[in-house]
Amino acid sequence: MDKLGRTKVAGIPEGFKEFSFTTNGVTLNYVVGPDNGLPLLLIPGQMESWQGYKCVLPKLSKRFHIFVPDLRGHGKSTWTPGHYSYNICGNDLKRFIRGVIQQPTLVAGLSSGGVLAIWLAANAPEDVLAIIAEDPPIFSSIWPRIQNEKLMANNFRLAVDILGKPGKRDIRDIERYLSQVGIPVEGKSELLKIPPFILKIMFFIARLNRAVRPNSPYDVPFLPFNMRAGFKFLSEYDTDFSRATLEGDLSKDFSPEETLRRVSALCFSCGLMRTGTRHGG
Repeated sequence: MDKLGRTKVAGIPEGFKEFSFTTNGVTLNYVVGPDNGLPLLLIPGQMESWQGYKCVLPKLSKRFHIFVPDLRGHGKSTWTPGHYSYNICGNDLKRFIRGVIQQPTLVAGLSSGGVLAIWLAANAPEDVLAIIAEDPPIFSSIWPRIQNEKLMANNFRLAVDILGKPGKRDIRDIERYLSQVGIPVEGKSELLKIPPFILKIMFFIARLNRAVRPNSPYDVPFLPFNMRAGFKFLSEYDTDFSRATLEGDLSKDFSPEETLRRVSALCFSCGLMRTGTRHGG
């Protein structure tokens, strides 16, 4: 926490530790909390690292043994251009459970992390107790449908074109990216973008913060946590993951229908998708 009581992007929550796990030639960075209950694996979405869960880690760690990895191509984990898919990342996580957690675990994932949670329930049921999939784009991220998903396709394409250019990525690239991304507005064909004057103020403060506090470059004063963390995510993300999504590599040899059929039961009342191995109905 900073002096204003806000969660900082820099640093690790009290009681957590940061480690790395090497599997099949890839090193995954991860954080782990105190052993206060059943293991809970949290899977960030595309363009996010473990800090995406940072605000909730202290509370969750009071009831669970938390593990949060950076997926390949994210955060401090290995970049593997040309080798990003649900099957590849799913197998990374299966080996992570077996090599690091070493017992059946609860799994929760956001967005593409939610798809990977479902993947684990279908492909590693003996390693999974139950899953929570938050907004998983299990159909909309599949090629060729992804090409018609205006928000995702636009933002991923901009990431490839702007953040994926040759050379070192810097804060000017992030500013340019954020100036062109947008969110959908009902009834309008164009995406809603951040007003240019707001961006100029944001990045003026961001540059000043980096000059004054180089050890905490992402904790820009006055900005909410999600925006501060977003600066970090965009600085560390391999945009070939976005290319893989747009061109179909991410969903290659992955069938949403078959994957869902292999998850033995859905429990809508409690929001859990059960594997059936130990707690299935």
